[in-house]
Amino acid sequence: MVQQISTEESQTHPLHITDVVSYLQQQGWQAVNHPNPRLLVFQADKDDAGDPIQLVLPSQNTFEDSDRLLKKAINLLATIEDKSPQEIIDIITQTPAKSS
Repeated sequence: MVQQISTEESQTHPLHITDVVSYLQQQGWQAVNHPNPRLLVFQADKDDAGDPIQLVLPSQNTFEDSDRLLKKAINLLATIEDKSPQEIIDIITQTPAKSS
């Protein structure tokens, strides 16, 4: 069974988009242009069917669906990396964001 991030976990460890983006870049995910400026899309290796894996993030933490998209991203990363959602959150929150 795949673990899912709980609401309590996401409230205990608030994630910032910049930290998640930094983590994704360090893991080799590539940014993909998307027509909606409210979304950040990243692509990684191909899945078992040969299709690229895409991960969607909100461009800001303040959007109404930001928490939902972040939880979905964490759950996807946990599945891909064979870690628990909490392990992914811990790694991301300990990964310093690169200053641009």
